[in-house]
Amino acid sequence: MVIKKALASLALLGAAATLLAGCSTPSTSNAPAGSLRDSATPTPTPKAAAMQPFNGGGYLGGNAKPMLPGGDSGKVSVVSQGPLLPNGTGSVSGTLLLAFRNNTSKAVSHVDFTGTATANGKLVASGQSQGTIPAQVQPGEPGFAYIYFEDSSSIPAAGVTYDFKVTTAAADTSSYNTAPLTVGQASNNGTSIIGSAVNKTGKPLTGPYSVSIYCLNGNAPTDQITDYTSENGDITAGASVSFSTNLYGTSCDTYAVGVSGFFQ
Repeated sequence: MVIKKALASLALLGAAATLLAGCSTPSTSNAPAGSLRDSATPTPTPKAAAMQPFNGGGYLGGNAKPMLPGGDSGKVSVVSQGPLLPNGTGSVSGTLLLAFRNNTSKAVSHVDFTGTATANGKLVASGQSQGTIPAQVQPGEPGFAYIYFEDSSSIPAAGVTYDFKVTTAAADTSSYNTAPLTVGQASNNGTSIIGSAVNKTGKPLTGPYSVSIYCLNGNAPTDQITDYTSENGDITAGASVSFSTNLYGTSCDTYAVGVSGFFQ
């Protein structure tokens, strides 16, 4: 697991979270995305979306074409999870890779997961996600995310249960909402994944522009690398950004790449 942190990114994410707090919808991983309703009000059956293939929205690059489970009808939910990955020698933090699917009838953005780990009836860790690919998820489309546990030292290798909750926002162009760029090129030269992405949203965007790479073995993600593009300022509609992400020895023959920024 390789993550490059940027203070500017954290500041913008904080601003985005503040602006979008009013439109985010909390739910469990098995709860519908959409407005919360009073318990006394009858809740209609959520509409289910037709299941779409991976990268149905066309934003991602790479050669990965995983077949992922269908998930719960009418909901945004986790459909599979990988093993807990350590974040380097001497670190107590860990990362849990997830696959999820948006089975609601509307596109969503800011798909944010929180996760808890329980062993022998005791809560042993909690964490939250750090973005998804794609950044905006179409109805029926699957994606990847990961939960970052700051302290995973108490999570056992076996006998652990993970539970997830998810919040989403509308996939619109409001200020500081997540903006997906379309990856046009991505190639692995053995040491780095190099490529570019184009702003096809029709709106001006602001950075920083995160690059999220998921390495796969068959249908299962095995590792994740976060980086940033060379450009970090404002770009116009139709403009492009580029990246060269060091794999640091990570095996990544099969991979998916997502690039995202923010609407101005």
